[in-house]
Amino acid sequence: MAEFDKVIPPGQEGRITLVIEGNKVHGSFSKSATVRSNDPDRPVTTITLAGNEIPFVNVTPGERVYLQGSYDEAVSKTLTLSSNEKDLAFEIQSVESNLDDKITYAYGRGEHSGEWVVTLNKNPKLPTLSTYGTLTIHTNSKQAPDKTIQVQVVTKGTITVQPSMINFGRVRFGAEGQDGDVLNKTVTLIRSRGEFAIRDITLNNDHFEAKLLEEVPGKRYKIDVKFTAPTRTRAAQAESGELIIYTDDPSEPHVRVQLVARAL
Repeated sequence: MAEFDKVIPPGQEGRITLVIEGNKVHGSFSKSATVRSNDPDRPVTTITLAGNEIPFVNVTPGERVYLQGSYDEAVSKTLTLSSNEKDLAFEIQSVESNLDDKITYAYGRGEHSGEWVVTLNKNPKLPTLSTYGTLTIHTNSKQAPDKTIQVQVVTKGTITVQPSMINFGRVRFGAEGQDGDVLNKTVTLIRSRGEFAIRDITLNNDHFEAKLLEEVPGKRYKIDVKFTAPTRTRAAQAESGELIIYTDDPSEPHVRVQLVARAL
């Protein structure tokens, strides 16, 4: 937002007023304004305004929380909140989240006057996943009563799948009275620590078949995936499916591999 004197008499001064709206900047900021005039020496002048946003409610270390860990691993993060509002006995009144099945949280007064802390804990029994959600902190601040924290929850898996997607590429689909191509690819599963077993394998497309080839029991498995090209039609220019491998690992009860083949 800018206000300025449009006409400045010779030898006189003019005033330009620039206003930055606090709710439109975050953290360190730098904004510029271009002034065009009939001054023959400086027809264009740039004015720069820089500074740091001072929030009504401070959140340390930040408004994003990343909770990552392996299955059964305890992961915890702590946020410290305080207010910049004068004459306010700052308090957290309640906390809620849309990730209640994936995290737990608690809040209370901090070590220093005016500080409150919120502690977040990842559910250690979560299977392998990566998901996002929010934690909303309700305070007695008049200017910023609700503080929203972005939360990412990740459970790292111990089973490595190579490759995680099988692309059979361009394949000759069958014509009337003629068979299509048949191709084979291999998927390898390895666990970095401990043993695991494969309980079942399923496919959702009949043009794909899977056969388990056990290499090192409990440690490494190979699965042969075969694609038999169907008869080509105008509607069927590609085939896709999903290979689901069920294991006895509680952190990774199933592993998914995407399958795709396209007609020549």
